[in-house]
Amino acid sequence: MATATARIRDYTQAEIEALSEKLYNPERDVNCPRCGNEIDYREIGNSTAVKCLTSGCIFGGLRGL
Repeated sequence: MATATARIRDYTQAEIEALSEKLYNPERDVNCPRCGNEIDYREIGNSTAVKCLTSGCIFGGLRGL
């Protein structure tokens, strides 16, 4: 069974910019351009994740080594 997954190329420029803004400035309040909810920032080990608090909306991050 195949599942649909969003890829960065499926995001609008505004969505990419919002995720980048939160990723590089975690102290700032950034809202999702898709749904208006807050974008959350989390550090998980050597990785960093940013995602909209709305389930199934936009997300991104960096994976460290």
